[in-house]
Amino acid sequence: MSATLRKIAIEAGVAESTVSRALSGHGAIAEETRLRIRDIANQLGYSRSKHTLRETGERRGIVGVVVAALHNSFYTNLIERIHDELDTLGFDMILIIDDLSNTASLRKMQGLIDSSLDGVLLATASIKSPSVDLLLSKRIPTVLAIRSNRAGNVDVVESDNLAAGSEAIRHLIDLGHRRIGFLMGQRNLSTSLDRFDGACRELQAKGLTPDAANVIWGSYSHDSGYSGLVQLMNLPQPPSALFCGNDVIAIGALEACQKLGINIPGDLSIMGVDDIPMAGWSMIALTTIRQPIDNIGALAARRLVDRIEGRADETPSLDILPTSIVRRRTTGPAAKDADKTGLPH
Repeated sequence: MSATLRKIAIEAGVAESTVSRALSGHGAIAEETRLRIRDIANQLGYSRSKHTLRETGERRGIVGVVVAALHNSFYTNLIERIHDELDTLGFDMILIIDDLSNTASLRKMQGLIDSSLDGVLLATASIKSPSVDLLLSKRIPTVLAIRSNRAGNVDVVESDNLAAGSEAIRHLIDLGHRRIGFLMGQRNLSTSLDRFDGACRELQAKGLTPDAANVIWGSYSHDSGYSGLVQLMNLPQPPSALFCGNDVIAIGALEACQKLGINIPGDLSIMGVDDIPMAGWSMIALTTIRQPIDNIGALAARRLVDRIEGRADETPSLDILPTSIVRRRTTGPAAKDADKTGLPH
């Protein structure tokens, strides 16, 4: 039987990923270790063949991380944490920017995945995402970060989005708000649905019912927040508080308020989700629900490496990490003369 990375790793007394990195020239490995590994590989007659990597179970020490875009600093911070954790674990990272909205997008990258990547970490998955099923059908180690596909067939690391929505509404209700508007993301994303579901559960627990006219589904973008705010404030009875699906939406809504002369939080309270760095800037000071971005990135990277190296359980894991509220200046008490329609009797 021909030599494999596993045999070389056992002989050298190092991890299989270290062998892969040493032989491929990737990563910071001590020169003494690199030379020792190469000598052992030569002694064992090791020959690397790109087209047989997946069939032989050998590893290259490289994983792909897929995000839809980088306009939201949440994802740049997430990527940085994933990169650092993968580096600690002996893996390099290739960043792929694509929303993978259909299997055709994934097939464009199939050559890269088959020849170079040991696994894929997706931060773009939608519910019933066809890309996840395609990756799994090819037996490619896969982990979802931030979002779930609801299928239970893949490892998922995400925040407690139900609790995030619930805590946001609890904060607004405690401030006296009853007419609460919603600017959410796409309806085919688990984050959007779970945050809205959590918010509705909290409203119902307080004897309130969300008004469908106050709910706008859009995208996780600045433009969606801006246009959605204008639409809501043109209602006959506009909301006195607004829960936004993420901080980028909330910042777009805040800009619209500035253009329209709406006082924050005197006329309208606004809060988001994520706690991106911009949310804490003094000129914004956004009240938000913080996701544990460092923990999500690090744990997702570890889950993927465990899956690649055969340490993961056969049953996919589901890690739901706690969120926390960050109170800043964009939320305040409801006006005393605010319409109390919807209050329980």
